[in-house]
Amino acid sequence: MALKNKIKNTIINLSARIKNSDYSKCIFYHDIHSNNRFTDMSTSVDMFVKHINVIRELDFEIVHEITKEKNQISISFDDGFKGLYENIGIINQLEIPVTIFVVSSFLDRDNFLSANNLKELAKNKFIKIQSHTHTHPELPTLDSDSLQMELKKSKEILESICETEINSICFPCGMFDKSVIKKALEVGYDKQFSSLSGPYCSEVFPSVKRRSIVQFASEKEFKSILKGGDNILYYWYYKNEFVR
Repeated sequence: MALKNKIKNTIINLSARIKNSDYSKCIFYHDIHSNNRFTDMSTSVDMFVKHINVIRELDFEIVHEITKEKNQISISFDDGFKGLYENIGIINQLEIPVTIFVVSSFLDRDNFLSANNLKELAKNKFIKIQSHTHTHPELPTLDSDSLQMELKKSKEILESICETEINSICFPCGMFDKSVIKKALEVGYDKQFSSLSGPYCSEVFPSVKRRSIVQFASEKEFKSILKGGDNILYYWYYKNEFVR
């Protein structure tokens, strides 16, 4: 695994030197932690702050919604772990707009946000809540009725708690197919987020956006990802996550 990661990082760093891109990107994490760590996928607050500093040093603007082809970054967190709530002070202090893609059935479980936590976060101007389905299944494996339930129930629960429109979703495990895209649009998810790396403006499908995972990236690797170094991995991710 260490060798595989070393090879991947070398590819990303070399590609970044060639690309040296300033195209707008979506990046994502799962959680942040200081004292309490609620998932092995969590990023330390210290590393997260270093990432934010790199973003700003490269003159990217951090936004909720990307509106420009270049120089904007959107940040999201998947699943709805509790660390972001416990460390909301750093989000407020650094004025970082973030989106939390919440699995609605995980609310009130150990290590996850409670419904009251979510309601409180939804009132924070830096926080936007969106859907990560109801139970976090691999969506292409579901029949039509189960798929409808996953998408619709999550939307209804989150809208009821947050008192705001839920119109975006990210795919659990990054898995999707054309039927998932179609059903999500029918339910009311105008934007759908994959785990496929690349610039925001280069859509996978008309409603499907790319995102780059950065939760374990060193400062050097993170800078390379922002410069487009991980774009070269798109086809590998596509092969594994888009079900034909």
